[in-house]
Amino acid sequence: MKKLDVEHYLYIYTVRKEMQEKGITNPNENVKKFTRELVEILEKMPLDEEIILKESSFYDSKGRLLIKFPRLEN
Repeated sequence: MKKLDVEHYLYIYTVRKEMQEKGITNPNENVKKFTRELVEILEKMPLDEEIILKESSFYDSKGRLLIKFPRLEN
């Protein structure tokens, strides 16, 4: 499987952020905040850096925690 990198996630979450801002999607506020913060973090990173998903969190290639997925409310 191909390693997933900053470029991959930045594209996906930028599109999600734009959809949320335009009202196309309307997740809860925790998800909107998560999306904004993740895009801000990824924009500062090299596009080819690997991103690792584990334990409901995003980590950089050195294993440093970038951000955790928000808890979803019922």
